[in-house]
Amino acid sequence: MTALPINRATTLKAAYQVCNPLESLGGADIDRYYVDLSDVRKTEAIAGVSNILDCQEPEQFTTILFTGHRGCGKSTELKRIQKEWEKDYRVIYLEVNKETDISDVGYTDFYLITIKQVEFEMRRLGLKLDSRLMDNFEAWFKDVTEETERTVESSISIEGEATLGPEAPFLAKLLVKLLAQIKGSDRQKKTIRQILEKDISRLKADINLLLNDAVKKLRKKFPNYKGFLIIFDNLDRVPPGVANHLFFDYAAQLQELNCTMIYTVPLGALYSSQNAVKNFDCPHIVPMVNIYEFNRDSCDLNYNEASLNAMASLIERRVEVDTIFESREQLLELAKASGGHVRQLIQLMRTSSITARGRGHAKIMAEDVTYAIKQEQFNFERFIPQSHYPVLAQVCLTKNVNKDEISELMLFNLSVLEYNGKNRWNYPNPVVKQNEEFKKALRDARESNVNPE
Repeated sequence: MTALPINRATTLKAAYQVCNPLESLGGADIDRYYVDLSDVRKTEAIAGVSNILDCQEPEQFTTILFTGHRGCGKSTELKRIQKEWEKDYRVIYLEVNKETDISDVGYTDFYLITIKQVEFEMRRLGLKLDSRLMDNFEAWFKDVTEETERTVESSISIEGEATLGPEAPFLAKLLVKLLAQIKGSDRQKKTIRQILEKDISRLKADINLLLNDAVKKLRKKFPNYKGFLIIFDNLDRVPPGVANHLFFDYAAQLQELNCTMIYTVPLGALYSSQNAVKNFDCPHIVPMVNIYEFNRDSCDLNYNEASLNAMASLIERRVEVDTIFESREQLLELAKASGGHVRQLIQLMRTSSITARGRGHAKIMAEDVTYAIKQEQFNFERFIPQSHYPVLAQVCLTKNVNKDEISELMLFNLSVLEYNGKNRWNYPNPVVKQNEEFKKALRDARESNVNPE
């Protein structure tokens, strides 16, 4: 049994602070708070990625898709993969939303981000890319973008200069400028992409020459490295239409750079009728923690005690439960309301803590838990269209979603969750099941005798 951290939260204020749903675990917090949920997730996603990285020979390249619901714990698992493989790869972990416009990302963005990051990493290691290749690439880039030293220098912000460092070559500055323009302006984004796509073969060829040069110099100085590994996190936040366009129309282009990549993908893309990820190897899925006893013929499922306790352990590693909760029963109620979704549990815990503190309670009481669950329910009620409730009722009855746009959207907005393991099945988010509109739709579905129970 793993020892619990000695400095867990003992006040409601501290519990609120250590349960931040917007921050994934990283650095020392992974050792401090990480809970291995692989047994109750029933998944081999992380082991599968590690096996691929282990089997790969030096200077070989591959593309890996990593998926699961937003907030299910993918970022934490990716940071564990980063930590585990830092001895064998020069790992670059990126949150894509900080690099480009996540609501309208294009495949050429990844080309620019990749070479920008690798060039920066080489300088950080005291290595230099081949000057002849750099000169050729810069000359072509200047020509197609009609940029000069003066236009680039004048547009780089003070923050950008600080990030680039004093020894940054023109190419690095140009890439920073172009990515800032792509992120900041729809018109400039369209223009830049059109320019690059006109001669995409040249762009790809020059980048690959530089990547090959980078890997050889990396391995010469650090023979233990197989090459670069770039992790593109937060791509699961792209809207369904953008995801389908990216992973269906440009699947080949995403795999053409000479670098090992891990792309996160929205789970809904696997449900697209276009089979958006068919041109990749099998995606690695981090599913929900299955807190239920699966029974396809029953709408109201019983809970799996071991899985509920595993979810509760996520909170137990962060707070002194006996000090923070009136009883452990309230913690288990939060686990039930989470549906096995890690971020939802952390959010419910945070709301319970701040609610109890605001009410002057010494501990989290049952009424604080009820309030937190209600608030989460209301959040879903605000964005779920009326037309989705009959579909949600059918998901409850059949444990499946259709292969259509509504289902993709329901998976994207987390009103429906996917569970995996021996069976793959779907179920409405438990806070959605408490909604009166959902209950009415479920009664109507049963009365229609389409799916009698």
